[in-house]
Amino acid sequence: MTYKEAETYLYETPKFTSKNPTEHTKEFMRRLGDPQEAFATIHVAGSNGKGSVCAMIHSALCESGHKIGLFTSPHLVDLTERFYIGREQCSKEAFMDAFEHVLTVVKQMEAEGLAHPTFFEMIFAIGMVIFKDAQMEYVVLETGLGGRLDTTNVVKKPKVCVITSISLEHTEYLGDTYAAIAGEKAGIIKAEVPVVFDAKNKEVADVIFEKARQMLAPAYPVYPGDILVMDKRGDSMEFCFDLNGHTTPITVPFVADYQAENGALAMQACEILMAQGVLTFSQFVEGMRKVSWPGRMQALKPDFYVDGAHNPDGIRVFLQAAGKIGTDPKSLLFGMVKEKNYEDCVRQIREAKIFQTIVVTEIEGDRKLPAQELAKLLREDASLQVVVKPDLKEALRTIQQDSKGCVFCAGSLYLAGEIIKEFRND
Repeated sequence: MTYKEAETYLYETPKFTSKNPTEHTKEFMRRLGDPQEAFATIHVAGSNGKGSVCAMIHSALCESGHKIGLFTSPHLVDLTERFYIGREQCSKEAFMDAFEHVLTVVKQMEAEGLAHPTFFEMIFAIGMVIFKDAQMEYVVLETGLGGRLDTTNVVKKPKVCVITSISLEHTEYLGDTYAAIAGEKAGIIKAEVPVVFDAKNKEVADVIFEKARQMLAPAYPVYPGDILVMDKRGDSMEFCFDLNGHTTPITVPFVADYQAENGALAMQACEILMAQGVLTFSQFVEGMRKVSWPGRMQALKPDFYVDGAHNPDGIRVFLQAAGKIGTDPKSLLFGMVKEKNYEDCVRQIREAKIFQTIVVTEIEGDRKLPAQELAKLLREDASLQVVVKPDLKEALRTIQQDSKGCVFCAGSLYLAGEIIKEFRND
């Protein structure tokens, strides 16, 4: 089988069908030899920022001299983006070796009448085999959906658990209150394993504190009031998080303030690893300076930013950042998928009064939200110039030709990925 055929096979595995029970995942991994137990894990859940926090912790650990893996989702352009070995994206050869091994086990399971693994089960299994084969010592592991019932939660005892900012997302699966969603995310907390978490929402923090107490897990809350953004220059910023006497400014190659909050979570998690002798503070500082995380307020060219904000909390912090960077007038290329709370996202965009022109486009697939639906909501503000271009290539051409100032793109990580792909093709 070729890499392209493997891609097609995986994409044809349904992503949003009924989920296999946890016991199915455990049996699947058992038949693979439980590769997820071959290395130490830093397990990260949350609604917003978990990918950035994973990238930061991973980059810091890469400075330690240990063999470090990174598992994240979704990918923006290529499936192999989900698996990093050190600072290098997994090769297609390593991916195919793992895929073939996993597929053999899947066929055996089907022959015995067991259900086919879901798309994410397949991706997770492939990643764990890749990391075991590459003899990783530590892997930074991002959850998919939720936490308690997430495929990644078969990992028995991580080194550290991290829970980033939580918002009302995937309410049909996780619950419709902050407390309910926090309960699902807190499901990754393991007995006596330290948990680092974003504590700005008291309702969320109370749930995590209680779960940590039940599990005898040391709890490390991170409060925004303890974080200070000190300086911004070009495409980087300095922030300070007063932690155990470390008041050294930390430089990250991002300009959005919310990345300082993510950086503080990464710093607290790495502080725990420092105490375990895994890395030093100077290695953490250097790793943060080198971190790379595409699609998160990423400048694809001067005055052209793409961001993966995809839910109300994500849009809120995206708008805060967009209001502070770039030159006026500002334009937005916008598209979302239908299961997100797009009404709230559009309301925030209208009320922010940042953008003079908004070009609305669509993300292809079963989750497509018609551009006209978004445009109708945006036009409730008569001062906005709203242009509907369902075809993304046409939307990109339009906004680049007509914009006189700064262009932002947001609404979905899938949209961010498609835009980055278009820029690479050009």
